[in-house]
Amino acid sequence: MNTLWRVLLSLLLLTIVLLTGLARYVLSGLPGAGSLPLQPAPDTTKIYDRHGHLLWEFLDPRSGARTYVPLEEIPLYLRQATIAIEDAGFYDNPGIEPRALLRALVQNLAAKRVVSGGSTITQQLARLMLMSPRERQRRTLPRKLREMALALRLARTYSKDKILELYLNEVYYGNLAYGVAAARLYFGVRPQDLDLAQCALLAGLPQSPAAYDPLVHYDAAKARQRTVLDAMVRRGYITPM
Repeated sequence: MNTLWRVLLSLLLLTIVLLTGLARYVLSGLPGAGSLPLQPAPDTTKIYDRHGHLLWEFLDPRSGARTYVPLEEIPLYLRQATIAIEDAGFYDNPGIEPRALLRALVQNLAAKRVVSGGSTITQQLARLMLMSPRERQRRTLPRKLREMALALRLARTYSKDKILELYLNEVYYGNLAYGVAAARLYFGVRPQDLDLAQCALLAGLPQSPAAYDPLVHYDAAKARQRTVLDAMVRRGYITPM
């Protein structure tokens, strides 16, 4: 019995040491709750005529096309479509979604590799704006835990509306288009003028901009659009015709 207790105690101490080391790694270098540097990328340079009509936009291949749009000017349908397909509990969760994380864990264990992240909108924003490009590419447990820690801090520091506004202006929609400025690239309209069908198509792109690129994979983009519309129906944002 004494030997068994010694073994159990040793295992307990080893577990504590490992968890402490992991926690130190995850939390090292994270900004404090009051110093989260959420600075949107600058807009691309544009040339207008004297009547305010866009003549030319200079695209930097490293930063893409960007035009910051306040939340109140982003169509409600695009906000709802994004929440429905990316993070249905966005306005209720604390920045992470335990059920989604558990579902992702089961999928990853079944596949024996990382195939699903279960990231909320807040986690995605944390990854986009608070992690280096190199760290964003890592598909490891420590990086995931850092992302979750940052998301929890973001949710305590910023309002849900501000987080959604930043996300919709920073997320990648493909073809060098970042944020809702993608409306002009894909549809030739201002973000404010997007209709429901266009909003649903755009909202489906961030999961895989290349695979759902409507300019290249039209059928896949339309199928993804239907998935987004179905998610909006389930959330009660729209009613089926």
